[in-house]
Amino acid sequence: MKEWIKSFLQNFVKNLKNIIFALIIAIIVWFAISMQIFPDVTTHVSDIPVEVKATEYMTKNALSVTNSYVDKITVQVTGKRYEVGNLTASDFTASADLSAITAPGEYKVKVNVTPVKDNSCTVDDEGLSVKLKVEKTVSKTFSISDGSMKAVAEGITATAGMKIDSVTAEPSTITLTGDSTAIDAVKSVEIRSVFAGETSESVSSKGQIVLLGSNGDIIENPDIKYDNESYTVNITLYKQKTLPLTVQFTNVPSNFDLSSLKYSIYPESLTVSSPDDSLDSQEKFEIGTIDLSQLTTKYLQKLTLPIALPEGYKNISGNTSAMVSFEDAENYTFLSYTVQKENIRIINAPDNFDVDVLTNELSVNVTGPADEIAALASKDIYATIDLMGTTLTAGLKDVTAEFTLRGTKVRSWVTGEYKVSIQVTERAEDTAD
Repeated sequence: MKEWIKSFLQNFVKNLKNIIFALIIAIIVWFAISMQIFPDVTTHVSDIPVEVKATEYMTKNALSVTNSYVDKITVQVTGKRYEVGNLTASDFTASADLSAITAPGEYKVKVNVTPVKDNSCTVDDEGLSVKLKVEKTVSKTFSISDGSMKAVAEGITATAGMKIDSVTAEPSTITLTGDSTAIDAVKSVEIRSVFAGETSESVSSKGQIVLLGSNGDIIENPDIKYDNESYTVNITLYKQKTLPLTVQFTNVPSNFDLSSLKYSIYPESLTVSSPDDSLDSQEKFEIGTIDLSQLTTKYLQKLTLPIALPEGYKNISGNTSAMVSFEDAENYTFLSYTVQKENIRIINAPDNFDVDVLTNELSVNVTGPADEIAALASKDIYATIDLMGTTLTAGLKDVTAEFTLRGTKVRSWVTGEYKVSIQVTERAEDTAD
C-alpha cells in the first residue's frame, strides 16, 4: 500500500503541469458552452434610491412632495451573466415621473429606472411606482412684536440684587417654509438660550429654534425650512432696589414748624431697577415737591403726585402715582386777613433806585390748625418783597410777595400767590460842586 501511494505522488508531481493545463481548458470549455446554452440571465437589484424632483410647473405653483413615500425600489435586470453578476444599486438611477401633477393631493406615479453606464442589459421597470402626497408650499413669518415668537432664558437666574429685565432674540423674526399642513401645525416659535446658570451681568447666548404646536408640544419636522438658523438671545440684567418714598416742601417760611405737618405716603416704597450702579448709593426716592403756598385744605385731604423715574430706570412696582395724606387734616381751616401797608417791606433793593410800596392793604388767605388760625390777627402777617436778582427799570411794577407769620415754630401759612404794586424811581447821580 505504501508503495502504491508513493508511486501515485511521484506520478502526480511529474504530471502537475499537464493537470493544471487540463483544468484551465475545462473551465474555458464550460464557460463557452454555458454562454451558448444560457446566453442571458435575470436578476434583481435592490435599494435603488428614487429621485423625486419637482417639475417646473410645481415650482411655479408652490407644490411640494412630502417625504412620506417609499424612497428605494427593486428592479429586475436581464443580461449577460458577466455583466449582470456585478451590478449594484449604484449602477442605476430611478426617478419618479411627476409630469402629471398639477394640484395638491395623493398620487401614484411611475418610476423610471435607467443604467448609469451603457450596457446590453435590459431593465424591466414596468409597473414600478411610488405613492406620494403633494401639498401646497407656504411661508409664514413669526415675530417677537406680535407675540408669535418669543425669546426664552428659563435656565438663567440673576444673582442677588439683580433682576432679569428683558430677554430678546436677534433677529426678531423667523420665516418658516414648507407644506401647508406642516406650517399650519406650528402655532408659535421659541428661541431658547443655550446658556444656562447664574449670572451677575447681561449676557448674550446662542439661541436654539424650537417650534411649538397648539398644545405646547415640540414639533420636529425636517421638511420645514428656516430663513435663518442663527439666532442670539440677549439677556439684559438691571440692578434692583426697594426705596422708601419721600417728598420735599418749598416756599416754607423760616419760622414755620415743618414737623407739625404729619403725613403718610402710599405706597410707602417703590421697587425700581437701573442699568447702572446709580442705585447703589440711593437710599430713598423723592417723588416730588409740595409748594406750601399752594397747599390748601383741599389738598390736605388728599394730594396725588405723579411718579416719574429717571431715564433708563424701570418701575418694577408699577405704581404711576403716590397719594400724600395729612394727619388731622379735618382740624385745619383757613381764614382771610388784611395785611396793612406797614407790614409790607422791601429788601435788597438796588442802590440806584428808590422803591415805594403803593399797595395800602392786601387780602390773603391763611391755612392752619383751627386753634392757631382763631388766635391770629392781621398785624401778625408780614409780606416781604425781595428784589435780589431782579432787573429794575423806572415805573410801576407788580411783584410777588412772600409771607411770614409772627412767632416761632408757627403751624399756619399763607396760601396763594399775591402781587404788590411798587413804584420804581431811578436816583439822580450826584454831581461834584
